[in-house]
Amino acid sequence: HRDEYSETVGYRIRGPERTALYIPDIDKWERWEVSLEELIREVDVAFLDGTFYSGDELPGRDLSEIPHPLIRETVMRLEDLPEADKSKVRFIHLNHTNPAWIPASEARRFIEGNGFRVAAERERFPL
Repeated sequence: HRDEYSETVGYRIRGPERTALYIPDIDKWERWEVSLEELIREVDVAFLDGTFYSGDELPGRDLSEIPHPLIRETVMRLEDLPEADKSKVRFIHLNHTNPAWIPASEARRFIEGNGFRVAAERERFPL
Protein backbone atom coordinates (compact mmCIF):
# COMPACT_ATOMS: atom_id res chain seq x y z
CA HIS A 1 0.00 0.00 0.00
CA ARG A 2 1.40 3.46 0.74
CA ASP A 3 4.35 4.43 2.90
CA GLU A 4 2.69 4.78 6.30
CA TYR A 5 3.42 1.21 7.35
CA SER A 6 5.70 -0.23 4.68
CA GLU A 7 7.28 0.47 1.33
CA THR A 8 5.08 1.20 -1.65
CA VAL A 9 5.45 -1.28 -4.49
CA GLY A 10 4.42 -1.47 -8.10
CA TYR A 11 4.84 -4.35 -10.48
CA ARG A 12 6.02 -4.93 -14.00
CA ILE A 13 4.27 -8.14 -15.04
CA ARG A 14 5.79 -9.97 -17.99
CA GLY A 15 3.81 -12.56 -19.89
CA PRO A 16 4.87 -14.62 -22.87
CA GLU A 17 3.72 -11.93 -25.30
CA ARG A 18 3.02 -8.67 -23.46
CA THR A 19 3.99 -6.70 -20.36
CA ALA A 20 1.88 -4.71 -17.91
CA LEU A 21 2.82 -2.05 -15.38
CA TYR A 22 0.72 -2.03 -12.20
CA ILE A 23 1.04 0.93 -9.83
CA PRO A 24 -2.30 1.19 -8.01
CA ASP A 25 -1.30 3.25 -5.00
CA ILE A 26 1.61 5.66 -4.78
CA ASP A 27 2.56 9.04 -3.37
CA LYS A 28 3.28 11.90 -5.77
CA TRP A 29 5.31 10.96 -8.86
CA GLU A 30 7.88 13.64 -7.98
CA ARG A 31 8.85 11.65 -4.88
CA TRP A 32 9.69 8.62 -7.01
CA GLU A 33 13.17 8.13 -8.43
CA VAL A 34 12.04 6.11 -11.46
CA SER A 35 11.02 7.62 -14.79
CA LEU A 36 7.32 6.94 -15.20
CA GLU A 37 7.54 8.02 -18.83
CA GLU A 38 10.27 5.46 -19.56
CA LEU A 39 8.35 2.67 -17.84
CA ILE A 40 5.28 3.43 -19.93
CA ARG A 41 7.39 3.27 -23.10
CA GLU A 42 8.63 -0.20 -22.08
CA VAL A 43 5.24 -1.87 -21.46
CA ASP A 44 2.08 -2.68 -23.38
CA VAL A 45 -0.33 -1.33 -20.76
CA ALA A 46 0.13 0.79 -17.62
CA PHE A 47 -2.41 0.59 -14.80
CA LEU A 48 -1.77 3.75 -12.75
CA ASP A 49 -3.05 5.25 -9.50
CA GLY A 50 -6.10 7.36 -10.24
CA THR A 51 -7.42 7.69 -6.69
CA PHE A 52 -8.35 11.35 -7.02
CA TYR A 53 -9.12 13.40 -10.10
CA SER A 54 -8.59 16.82 -8.50
CA GLY A 55 -7.84 18.39 -5.15
CA ASP A 56 -11.40 19.50 -4.45
CA GLU A 57 -12.89 16.02 -3.97
CA LEU A 58 -12.46 15.96 -0.20
CA PRO A 59 -13.59 19.30 1.22
CA GLY A 60 -11.98 20.03 4.56
CA ARG A 61 -9.24 17.42 4.08
CA ASP A 62 -5.60 18.29 3.54
CA LEU A 63 -4.60 16.27 0.46
CA SER A 64 -0.94 16.54 1.49
CA GLU A 65 -1.93 13.96 4.11
CA ILE A 66 -3.21 11.69 1.32
CA PRO A 67 -0.58 12.40 -1.35
CA HIS A 68 -1.82 10.34 -4.27
CA PRO A 69 -0.97 11.85 -7.66
CA LEU A 70 -4.09 13.54 -8.99
CA ILE A 71 -5.25 12.25 -12.37
CA ARG A 72 -5.07 15.81 -13.72
CA GLU A 73 -1.40 16.01 -12.58
CA THR A 74 -0.55 12.65 -14.17
CA VAL A 75 -2.21 13.65 -17.45
CA MET A 76 -0.28 16.92 -17.52
CA ARG A 77 2.98 15.17 -16.62
CA LEU A 78 2.51 12.70 -19.48
CA GLU A 79 1.07 15.14 -22.04
CA ASP A 80 4.19 15.02 -24.25
CA LEU A 81 4.16 11.24 -24.65
CA PRO A 82 3.35 9.96 -28.12
CA GLU A 83 -0.33 9.04 -28.58
CA ALA A 84 0.61 5.34 -28.73
CA ASP A 85 2.10 5.56 -25.23
CA LYS A 86 -0.75 7.65 -23.82
CA SER A 87 -3.23 5.01 -24.99
CA LYS A 88 -1.46 2.45 -22.78
CA VAL A 89 -2.44 4.26 -19.58
CA ARG A 90 -5.48 3.02 -17.64
CA PHE A 91 -6.31 4.86 -14.41
CA ILE A 92 -7.32 2.51 -11.60
CA HIS A 93 -7.95 2.61 -7.82
CA LEU A 94 -10.50 5.44 -8.17
CA ASN A 95 -11.91 6.74 -4.90
CA HIS A 96 -15.71 6.88 -4.59
CA THR A 97 -15.45 10.70 -4.75
CA ASN A 98 -13.66 10.64 -8.10
CA PRO A 99 -15.93 11.94 -10.92
CA ALA A 100 -13.95 9.92 -13.49
CA TRP A 101 -16.09 6.94 -12.42
CA ILE A 102 -18.92 8.48 -14.44
CA PRO A 103 -18.50 7.76 -18.17
CA ALA A 104 -20.22 11.00 -19.31
CA SER A 105 -18.46 13.25 -16.77
CA GLU A 106 -16.27 16.23 -17.58
CA ALA A 107 -13.42 14.39 -15.81
CA ARG A 108 -13.74 11.38 -18.11
CA ARG A 109 -13.91 13.64 -21.17
CA PHE A 110 -10.70 15.37 -20.02
CA ILE A 111 -8.90 12.06 -19.51
CA GLU A 112 -10.00 10.50 -22.78
CA GLY A 113 -9.66 13.76 -24.70
CA ASN A 114 -5.99 13.76 -23.75
CA GLY A 115 -5.47 10.20 -25.00
CA PHE A 116 -5.69 8.27 -21.70
CA ARG A 117 -8.29 5.85 -20.34
CA VAL A 118 -10.02 4.82 -17.15
CA ALA A 119 -9.90 1.05 -16.68
CA ALA A 120 -13.27 -0.63 -17.02
CA GLU A 121 -14.63 -3.02 -14.44
CA ARG A 122 -13.67 -6.58 -15.40
CA GLU A 123 -11.42 -5.31 -18.19
CA ARG A 124 -8.92 -8.00 -19.14
CA PHE A 125 -5.45 -7.68 -20.55
CA PRO A 126 -4.05 -11.02 -21.74
CA LEU A 127 -0.31 -11.27 -21.40
